[in-house]
Amino acid sequence: MRVLADTSTILAQAQERVPIWDNAILDEWKIPFGDWMLQATRWIAVNLESVLDIIAWPFEVMVRNLVRDFLIEISWLWIVLAMALVAWLTRNLKVAAFVAAALMLCGLLAQEQWKETAATIGLIGVAVILCVAIGIPVGIACGRVDSIWQVTRPILDAMQVVHSFVYMLPFIWFFGLGEVSSTMVTMVYALPPLIRLTNLGIRQVPSDVVEASRAYGASEARVLFDVQIPLARPAIMTGINQTLLLAISMLGIAALMGSFGLGRVLLRAINNQDVGEGAAGGLAFFLVAVVLDRMSQRQGTESTNFFKRIQMAWKHRRDPEVLIPDTEPTAIVEYQEAEEYAPVSNRERLPMLLALIGGLVAVASTFLPWTSNAGKMSAFGRWADASLEAELAGQAFSGLAASGGSWFGITVLALGLFVVLAVLAFSARPGRAPRWLAADGTVIAAISILVVSSAHWLAQSVTDAGIAVGAADPGQGVGVYLALAGGLIGSVGAILWIRVAEHAPLHPLPLGINWGRIIGLGIAILVLLVGVLSGWSADSRPDRALTPEAMAEAEARAIEIEELKRSADEDPENQAVYAADLLVLEAQARQASFTNGLVGSGPRLGLWALIAGVLAMLTGLPAAGVFGGNEQWRWRWSTVTAGLGSAVTCIAFAWIFTHVRSGDNQFLTGFGAFVTLVSGLLILASTMAVLKEFRRSKVYGDPSDSKAEPDTAAAATVGARM
Repeated sequence: MRVLADTSTILAQAQERVPIWDNAILDEWKIPFGDWMLQATRWIAVNLESVLDIIAWPFEVMVRNLVRDFLIEISWLWIVLAMALVAWLTRNLKVAAFVAAALMLCGLLAQEQWKETAATIGLIGVAVILCVAIGIPVGIACGRVDSIWQVTRPILDAMQVVHSFVYMLPFIWFFGLGEVSSTMVTMVYALPPLIRLTNLGIRQVPSDVVEASRAYGASEARVLFDVQIPLARPAIMTGINQTLLLAISMLGIAALMGSFGLGRVLLRAINNQDVGEGAAGGLAFFLVAVVLDRMSQRQGTESTNFFKRIQMAWKHRRDPEVLIPDTEPTAIVEYQEAEEYAPVSNRERLPMLLALIGGLVAVASTFLPWTSNAGKMSAFGRWADASLEAELAGQAFSGLAASGGSWFGITVLALGLFVVLAVLAFSARPGRAPRWLAADGTVIAAISILVVSSAHWLAQSVTDAGIAVGAADPGQGVGVYLALAGGLIGSVGAILWIRVAEHAPLHPLPLGINWGRIIGLGIAILVLLVGVLSGWSADSRPDRALTPEAMAEAEARAIEIEELKRSADEDPENQAVYAADLLVLEAQARQASFTNGLVGSGPRLGLWALIAGVLAMLTGLPAAGVFGGNEQWRWRWSTVTAGLGSAVTCIAFAWIFTHVRSGDNQFLTGFGAFVTLVSGLLILASTMAVLKEFRRSKVYGDPSDSKAEPDTAAAATVGARM
């Protein structure tokens, strides 16, 4: 039997459409981000169990051997003496005496308090040791390789901005409650300052010192270990101290995750409203924090009290570099002289005209029919658009209609308007228009139009996929072909424009092959492969496939469910057995069916996204300097790579929001589409270092090309840089 809304029902739904100002519309346009994360979490837990075991192994070994079997079991006196000795060796005798006295006071509070104190010292030690083992090498790599820092920096921002409660649940899901997961969460929160300050310390080493060591024949390893790391030591030690302070501040979160230590004592005291236990635990907590802070301080910072240091660590979580001692101000002289951007040349006018025509054609195409007789993309998520009973026969749907191009058409419209605006704005104010309203921005948008319209044109319909017997063929409207033509004309014009555009970098680009960029592109392609091979749709509708086989299976399951219900009514003694079988059958009926981006039972949009990604990898090679070439050469290839990356993102974006707009409640876009969208952004991000450097060329000192007065003198300003 076919489950299909008739024409009257469809019209009634259209008349009852929720207005945009009503809050209820938010449920109709719900983005299934939570479902994507749930799909990803379940997949990782099932398929990557061995990888999770490898990640957890060092944490389990260190917690078991250092904390449980060593610190908690040995005599308290040995711990006090060992901590005092370390403080004496790393700081001075005064600090060592304070450490010994503070830890002795912790022990005198009670034996149970001491065990939790020892466990706290051990857990913080494990977290800081692993942070140092990861953070210092990563920070050094970031300080020496710009591309690694460009990738790492947004990750660090996310680690510090996102609250620990957000990423606490995945760690509990993967590694369970206890010390392992809590130590991992502590690391995520405490690691960024160490990486940032190590990177800053390496970069602050005077370049003339580094060049002098290289001039005397020092290898890169000796430059690093004999010059850069020793001179960066104050910054690195500041980073370790900040990491330790932030790890201490996470002990309360660790207790919520089932970890032992003084955090557990305080949590138990709060739950039991035990003031005495809370006071004793709080005093021990305070003493341990001060001890570890004093032991990890840099020389010359003893005058700063502990509370001030905690406050500064929290205040400057995202900019810990301000905690490094100030340097002497250096006077810098900056010269400014009369300048003007190069005007639009005659060679640029014809390509700009072609790009403008392509943008206008693309914009016009979205108002023309893209499909007829049935929906194409929307039919996968809403059977009413498949026109199984020829309800939509003779109707045509534009590129903006939900049953037409939907968000594919809307994306083409937005990109076409961008191309038109870029050409007109640049023609009126070359170099002074917003940064991306230029030749490279036009190339990115035009290539995206071409690829997105091609993906919609070449994608399978439900008829091609064979999942709905009797579905009408949506056909191809004239709007799709015009969008293709507009994208092709716009791409040709934009590429010709960028070949003759007078642009130059603000700073010289590094010579040689940019291996960091190639690695970044490779990672983006791997992410893209994961995306296209993962689920692009999760369909839990009872009639998820309208083929004879699927309908017969659904009907047989429905009959079996009815028989089980009847048997349970007739045999009350075995009702529990029948209820269990019934739950299994109903769960099977509700279980979602996943379709990846390449399988033939879907639109196969992942195939075209993958082709665009592979082309982006190929164009990224000359953009990274693999085949040589000057700065202009790299800029042009980077622009093409960015256009292909943008196209990958636009394909996944259009698929997701097409079904956010019109899909049934039980049809969700899958995690694979979201990963594909992210992979396109990664490809796009890999080109930004080059693209952001290029601006419209400037003309200096030529009265014939400048409106400035001939006798304009260069002006000098003196400033101070800290």
